[in-house]
Amino acid sequence: MKPLRTYITMKNFASNLVQPFISFVAASTGILGEQLGLISSAGTALPDIVQFFLSYLKISGKKFTVFGTLLAGIGWIILSFSPFNNLFTILYIVIEIVIGVSSYGWYLIMESVSTSARGRTLAQYSFYSTLGGLGATLITGFIIGDDTFLVRYFFFLCGVLYIFDAWIGTKFDVDYQRTEKISFSFGKQVKSFMLVSFVFYIVWSLAWPVFPLAQVDVFRMNFLQVAIINVIGGSSTLLLQNRIGAIVDKNRKMMMFLGRLGLAAFPLAYGLSPSVYGIYGAELVAGVTNSIGSTAYLAYLYDSSRNTRTVLGLYNAIIGVSVLIGSTIGAFLSSAFIDWLGIDTGIRDLLISIGAMRIAASTLYLYLPEPKPYKTRVSA
Repeated sequence: MKPLRTYITMKNFASNLVQPFISFVAASTGILGEQLGLISSAGTALPDIVQFFLSYLKISGKKFTVFGTLLAGIGWIILSFSPFNNLFTILYIVIEIVIGVSSYGWYLIMESVSTSARGRTLAQYSFYSTLGGLGATLITGFIIGDDTFLVRYFFFLCGVLYIFDAWIGTKFDVDYQRTEKISFSFGKQVKSFMLVSFVFYIVWSLAWPVFPLAQVDVFRMNFLQVAIINVIGGSSTLLLQNRIGAIVDKNRKMMMFLGRLGLAAFPLAYGLSPSVYGIYGAELVAGVTNSIGSTAYLAYLYDSSRNTRTVLGLYNAIIGVSVLIGSTIGAFLSSAFIDWLGIDTGIRDLLISIGAMRIAASTLYLYLPEPKPYKTRVSA
């Protein structure tokens, strides 16, 4: 299992050198409107949509992981030379698509290694994932400060590390081979979960193109402050990851609700805080939301269907579509609120409204049936 831990630690170290700053970079360099909405949602939407189509391919999880990571590394290196215009947006979209390929392979491998204790095992690997990214974000923020141009060097470094990580992926000692047939015949609890997820992700992603506008135009943040926000959230996650994973195995539905409810803290903090310090405080909640988010929802899917590969692919596609819808609506709403109320008041009022909507949408998880795990397992 050591190559698995090394791979996910290095991948997230590389990713966190740059990805927490992508939307901030876009907003700072004048990439706004629909393009900002696309960039802010691309990290979730595009990998998730492409993973739906990957579910039809009879390729091992290991191959998905290795080749996706390699192509993403090449993409980051190319992006380091791109101007901040339409080309930047297109290249970033391509990178997120191939990252989706690698992530899908990783999810399949995790299904193979987590059959005995879903929440605990997934939490352990998420721990290594979080550990890998903590220092990276702070390093980037500290070095760049207010000089946006320097981010190019970190794009290049991220690409080099991704390519090396692809080589580590070739050393995996476990894999996932498809044994089930493609089928879209799912039980009631899977269908209910898909519907609730679709609604929630639309609401959740409304704020994504608004956050970078708030960072740039309301709070006047620099790279270091953005890094501190991410490091606080990551540190909180690191402290709680394994504890939350054990609780998830005991009371999954309630934990799913609490994980989504906690996400309301972030837009409310941006909307109500007089300074960046209120946002720092709200990031402590990320330890709970991130820990639950990396365990409970995947575990619910794994335990709700025999057809893991197809269910995972469809779930990701639903998330991707809903995120694109939500972030696009959010981009239009931000323009409307700013035109109506001005930059400061418009952005704050919109984020407060989105926070209230997240609270309402999170209650939908309470109506889901408790998972009834299948006893059969997919051979590794």
